[in-house]
Amino acid sequence: MSFGQVLQQARLERGLSLQEVSANTHIRLDYLQALEAENLAALPERTFARSFLSQYARELGLEPAPLLEELDRALPAPTKATYTHYAQPPRQSSFGALLPVLLGGLLLLGGVGYFVTRNQSAQTAAKPTPAPETPVPVSVNLTVNSLPTGARVFLDNRELGRTPVQSFPVEARKGAVLRVEYGGRLSFKQQVDLRTGRNLRVRLMPVGLGPSVMTDVATGSVQESLPVPPPAAPPVTVKGVTLRFSGDSWLRVTGAGGRLLFEGIVPAGTVKTYDRGITVRAGNAAAVRVSVDGSDPVAMGSAGQAVTQSY
Repeated sequence: MSFGQVLQQARLERGLSLQEVSANTHIRLDYLQALEAENLAALPERTFARSFLSQYARELGLEPAPLLEELDRALPAPTKATYTHYAQPPRQSSFGALLPVLLGGLLLLGGVGYFVTRNQSAQTAAKPTPAPETPVPVSVNLTVNSLPTGARVFLDNRELGRTPVQSFPVEARKGAVLRVEYGGRLSFKQQVDLRTGRNLRVRLMPVGLGPSVMTDVATGSVQESLPVPPPAAPPVTVKGVTLRFSGDSWLRVTGAGGRLLFEGIVPAGTVKTYDRGITVRAGNAAAVRVSVDGSDPVAMGSAGQAVTQSY
């Protein structure tokens, strides 16, 4: 298998999602996805790509050396600078004849250099020296707590998990939309500055008791939520058993009499529907959320747990 397939297979065998690996290694999620998909264009420069691959392999208990060799073969070879050598001009046969010309040229250059230097010094003295710019980090850590706890946290529509979210690595940027939701409470939505790490606390108010608010623990500043549109109309009830995959998982589905309906690895984002009367075995139970006759989806178990359930 290629290095990307080896990484994905090892991760699935350990029952880990990409989000969990990103939290453990502090490697950006999109870089992990690019390594598994062998999407070289989405990876950073060679040094960082090799470092991320080595760290990812060790996290999965793999030997990095053969994977790094395959990555090196896939990456384009670094270009080498080309140098052009110029031949020295021939020496003049009569140095004495050129001496007056050389002395005159030196005097002329000295005069021009004096006036240019004096002019530049005057201009430099007149201009204030700009303050050095503070470098912006590549990634920062985001911490979000809520009252009540257990609220779902989204950043630019990407779900980070449920509160408390502790030191989650995110891409550093000026503007990102934070959304925090909890059933029966007013959702919080506001733009946050992520050029530095943030420690935020969100208070979600019951419906009808005022807007939800966010407090920056470091500065004490408070922000109210932006208007959040009402929730969409509930979907039409679907009869049968619906399986929704928030992460990759091995799956086997059997019907009446043990008849095999499906077996294999299902990628995240997949939705499968079956008639009632099936038995489901999942290798990563936390990634499989089950809805029966349109009920709220419920995870089959915890991360990495192999679970068998009948519906």
